[in-house]
Amino acid sequence: MTTTYLVAVSDSQAQSFLSNGYDLVAGFAVDAADVADVTDVSALLDLLQLRFPGSPFRDDLPLDILHIPADAFTHARHAVGPLHPQAFRGGVIDYAPYDGSGIAEGGGVRTDLLLLDPSRLTAGTRLWRFFPGQAEPELRGVYHGIAFGWENVETGEFVACVPSPFAGAVVQREWGDVPCDVEIDGDTPVAVTLIAPFNPEAESGFEDLGNGLWAKRIAYDDSMRIYTQLVVAQLSGIPVRIIRAVSSEEHDVMFQIVSLLTDAPYCAEVNFQRWAGGTYTALSLPEHLENQHKQEATPVSWSIEGRPAATAVRSEPFHSHDQNTIVQEAFNLLGQTCPPAWTEVAMQAQIIGDSVIYEANAKLEGDQGARLKVVPTAILHYMRQLKKLRIASGEGPFFTIVIQAVKDGQGSVSLNAEAQPPYADQVSDEQWEKELEIFRASGHPIPEWLSAKALSLPRSGSAFGPGASQKEDMPIDLTADISPAPDEA
Repeated sequence: MTTTYLVAVSDSQAQSFLSNGYDLVAGFAVDAADVADVTDVSALLDLLQLRFPGSPFRDDLPLDILHIPADAFTHARHAVGPLHPQAFRGGVIDYAPYDGSGIAEGGGVRTDLLLLDPSRLTAGTRLWRFFPGQAEPELRGVYHGIAFGWENVETGEFVACVPSPFAGAVVQREWGDVPCDVEIDGDTPVAVTLIAPFNPEAESGFEDLGNGLWAKRIAYDDSMRIYTQLVVAQLSGIPVRIIRAVSSEEHDVMFQIVSLLTDAPYCAEVNFQRWAGGTYTALSLPEHLENQHKQEATPVSWSIEGRPAATAVRSEPFHSHDQNTIVQEAFNLLGQTCPPAWTEVAMQAQIIGDSVIYEANAKLEGDQGARLKVVPTAILHYMRQLKKLRIASGEGPFFTIVIQAVKDGQGSVSLNAEAQPPYADQVSDEQWEKELEIFRASGHPIPEWLSAKALSLPRSGSAFGPGASQKEDMPIDLTADISPAPDEA
């Protein structure tokens, strides 16, 4: 059995497929076989985490769904939060109802929630429209591969776009890397279709398809180098991947990029736009992308029979209950998101109850300084976790933590467990009550200033238990109670 991914797309994205032949996809997904009986729009909204703030998806509107057959070049991972054992690079952080558990629930079904990496659609992909109150969806389109693109079922028309060499399979030829489709017979590749937006002078045999594309179909042989090229770079310190080249009236060439940090608050702060669940995109001029380098991902096997839906899995779990692991991962993420010219970086996080207020500053080459207006949200979750782990080990709670690093790899951690923290006036009474509960439960002496503050707090009490952040029946919001320090401070 082979995997088919189920992914939701907006109405405008669906129109882009059918009208323009657009062929890239990403975002939250589930294994279609696990949810084959779910046709209710509301249930699909629940499964695919589509009730986020500002969502264009609604219970009373039709919902467009892609069924994407897996191939050797499509990859997905578990959509999990920063402290999950399967978290990569800070995990996936998105707005509620997404909770980082890696589980999707809806329509009586419980299955793995996946994050599909940006990729080219596979031949045989189908676009369905589900209607509120109707049990059967309507087939809107079928994707026939990069040569002929999308077939609009209603009109019978075909439309294809120029395939990107930055997402999906390419074959290396003497004159360049050429987007291609690989035909598989059983488990064996038998033919390769090459596509170009012109008739290549360096290679004969290309046929004009009449749709702005030229194609050549050749027999496969083992000497061919076929792979997906992953071009990664930094945009002002943000790790990104190039997924296609575009042009505009103002610029001949720009790159569409996606953030390699799957972090909604971080991406929103740096002006990336939501493309799909857990996936944020922007346009950049080539000269603004620094530290570019190319990686090549070749198929381990052409056979996808029995391949799990989650193809990217950590070889060793992330140990979120180990203090050293937590600190090291925080240093890694902070260093990876500093401006390229950084030499030193320091971040201070004030943690009171569930509230985290932070500031971060970097020193650049030439002794220039730069304030980092945002840091990866996962780092703040790591700092919260470190506080919990220290308390669990018998150490006292701290109010602020400062981590400092220099580019050659040296780092330090310092804690304030006694003095009133710098942004105490920014913390709500509710969070101070939680902090008092944390101190009382720890058994460590409460500082005098905190005891004095306790006298001024409302006598509401808490029903949540020591250090709890919410009622047990409330969904977890990985983006809540985290903010940068005010600029005036």
